[in-house]
Amino acid sequence: MVLTGLAASVQLNPTIGVFVKPISGEFGWSRATLAGAVTAGTICGGLLAVFIGPLIDRFGGKWILFFGFLFMGGVLIALGFISALWQFYLIFIVSRMLLQGVIQLSNNVIVSKWFLRMRGRAVSFANMGQRAGNGLTPLFAQVFVSEFGWRQATIAVGLLAWSLTLGPVVLWLRRQPEDMGLRADGDPPTEKDEEGDKTVANGRRVFGETSFTLGEALRTRAFYIIVGAMSFSFLAGAGINFNMVALFTDQGLSANQAVGIVSAWSLLGLPALLIAGVLSERIPVRGILVVIYLGVAVGIVMLIRVHSIPTGIAFALVHGSFFGAMPVLQSLLLANYFGRRYLGAIRGVVTPVSMACNAVGPLIAASVYDATGSYVPILTVFVGMMTVASLAMMLASPPRQRGVPPHGGSAGTAA
Repeated sequence: MVLTGLAASVQLNPTIGVFVKPISGEFGWSRATLAGAVTAGTICGGLLAVFIGPLIDRFGGKWILFFGFLFMGGVLIALGFISALWQFYLIFIVSRMLLQGVIQLSNNVIVSKWFLRMRGRAVSFANMGQRAGNGLTPLFAQVFVSEFGWRQATIAVGLLAWSLTLGPVVLWLRRQPEDMGLRADGDPPTEKDEEGDKTVANGRRVFGETSFTLGEALRTRAFYIIVGAMSFSFLAGAGINFNMVALFTDQGLSANQAVGIVSAWSLLGLPALLIAGVLSERIPVRGILVVIYLGVAVGIVMLIRVHSIPTGIAFALVHGSFFGAMPVLQSLLLANYFGRRYLGAIRGVVTPVSMACNAVGPLIAASVYDATGSYVPILTVFVGMMTVASLAMMLASPPRQRGVPPHGGSAGTAA
């Protein structure tokens, strides 16, 4: 999962941002026009996730991820040969659809199916690949853009995706621990104890696991609060990430300096990601997310004031740390609240909503820039949205499944 997360970064917004100015400069297309392709592909990916999620629950992610990366790498290589806008749109719609509807969904579900007590740290370690990729892949792409041009750079990132994933996915990926005669966290099979709501493994008592069906999850208030808060975070995050390199260069930094800050922004989030994962096994995830969302809002305020390397690094440290921990905690919250068994189907329904917001974010931000010549108005809106998300998370109490006694604060049930 570390490798698939690293490879997924070739189509995430920090890497896409490296290509915005070179492509728009060659063809004369506006930033909003380029963002439109990302928007369309992301929305299609969200719709695809509805069908892919149940397949992951039933068959696992091995061949789903293999063919997802096979086709995504291929279309990225094809991007280096485009000559018309329709070709750009076709390639970006397909690649973003595969990224969001297949690859990201699989990455978010698979690790949570393997862990319960140690889910926080496991998901954090798995997400290190994507976070590191957001820091390293833009640098990799920028080197190729500077030395050889953007066309050669797209071919390079496509080949990178192939080299990191195709072999390891086929050789090592399995569906879930039960297929190997194990339980979550690698525990051996268990026996029910006399109390009925606990199990015994290696002499240790652990809480039994609750798994909501999709229908049960849809009947809880927490589900809709979580989806709403996540959607705000996706809209603001995607709007910023897609335009970050262009924003920095508009504010006086060179392209290399801008990409360097983006890389620092991503890499500085790695310690926060690991800390958040460990804390999530001891502190309710909901409480951590309240702080994380507010921290992201503060980071956006700092983004508006980036005009030099020092202010850029300060932004990278603050926003990068909070933003880096945010996706992990959101994934943990869904898994901890609703369980492992039907997680693919539940995430498959959440994904279209989140991806619609993810898709609209870059387009709105780019359109506001095209209309006003500034990103400040939309960044101000993003600050307000993250503040609202923080307040909403305070209301997302853990749901209680009918007929199942609530578990208090133990690993795997903390929310």
